[in-house]
Order: sequence, then C-alpha cells, then structure tokens
Amino acid sequence: MAKTRYINTRFWLDDYISRLDPIEKLLFLYFLTNPSTDISGVYEVPIKSIAVDTGIDKDMVLKIVKRFEKDGKLRYKDGWVAIKNFIKHQQENPKIIRGIELSLEKCPQWAIAYVYPMDSLSHSNTNTNTNTNTNTNTNTNTAETGSAEIPILIKSFEVINPACKRFYGNTTQRKACADLIDAYGFDRVKTVIEKTLPKTNKMTSQFFPNISTPLQLFEKWQKLEDAIFSYQSKNKTKSKVAF
Repeated sequence: MAKTRYINTRFWLDDYISRLDPIEKLLFLYFLTNPSTDISGVYEVPIKSIAVDTGIDKDMVLKIVKRFEKDGKLRYKDGWVAIKNFIKHQQENPKIIRGIELSLEKCPQWAIAYVYPMDSLSHSNTNTNTNTNTNTNTNTNTAETGSAEIPILIKSFEVINPACKRFYGNTTQRKACADLIDAYGFDRVKTVIEKTLPKTNKMTSQFFPNISTPLQLFEKWQKLEDAIFSYQSKNKTKSKVAF
C-alpha cells in the first residue's frame, strides 16, 4: 500500500545535506522516502533493492552508508536500516505513538536502542517534516550508555510476562528501565528480573508483591526488598532468595 512521506523544503538548506555529494544526497533522501520506510524509522531494505531503485552501484551504496553511519545519521545491519532521530519529525499523537510501538515489536533490539535512546518517544517533535536532525553528538553520556541496556531488560521481562514484548517503544516502561539502571545498576536489576522475580511471583500471596513490568519493579522495589529481608529473617535455615 502506498504511503506518504513529507520532506520539509529546508532539507536542502541543512548544513549537513549541503555538504554531501549529489549521489549522497539522493541516497539520504531515498532512506527517508523509499517504499519500505516505516514510521518508527526502522525497517528492512536489501542493498540490492537500494541499488536498483536509485541506480547507484551496490559497492558505492555500501561506501556511502558507511559515511552516514560514521556521521551518526543512520545504521545499516543485517538488511535493516535504523534512522537516527526519525521520531522527532513525526506528528505526536496517540495513534502515531501506538503505531510506532507495534512496529518496534518486530525490530532488532540493536536498532531500537540506536533510534530510541531512553524515552525519546516522549520528546517527539510535532513538526511533521521527516528531514533527519543533523546535529551529531559524539559524546558518550549515561543516557546513551543506558539506552543500549534498556532493550535487554525488557527482553528479560518477556520471560515473566510475554506482553512485555510490546514495551520496546513504550516511553513509560523504557523510562522505568532507565530509572532502575540509574538507581540500582544494570547487572543487579537484570539479576533481580531473571533470578528473583520468577521465584517471588510464585509466592505472592505469602510474602511478595507481584511484579511483571519494569514500572512495577521500579515502584515496588523497596517493598520487594523489605519482603525478601523479612522472608530471609524468618527462614534462616532455608534457601534464600537472591536480591
């Protein structure tokens, strides 16, 4: 089915775009408007298709893609393209956000982490132009580091609650993961999700709160910790729950 993509006329005045060669401009525009594009900014498109559609030799396509990757504009891996900051140029409304969340369910985790660091969906721009933001920040900060770990935590939660597969683009749940990492550290949080919750959730009625989402874990962390401490104090001779 045909799709509509809008490109702001300022695309051609952008400093980064203006410094590209004509063939590079064509390829950049192709990534924003080709038939395979998805509202999430992540989609599959074979190099062969790119070459056929644009008339650019495959080797040249790969060479230009490497430049775009180096400049922090997009990433291409295993037939998937992930366009940085694509969401900032989509219209912010519940239907759009929900559409993005559904699309991300089938996307590779590396692509989700690349395009949606932290809770970027909550900061999307109401500007409908799809010209990619060309401000490249090469500084490594906590948010960028944590963003790569967020999909890993969500994936761990899928074992507890299969519905969590819908959370890769959910701003609330992603922020909860980021808050957990910031407060308790990635390794500890991952251990609690994978080793503690499967045990404590089975004992909810006796001691522990039921936790099946990142947000619930963040909100009930202290309650869970207190329950575990109480449980271990009353069962000193029995196996303890790791926390």
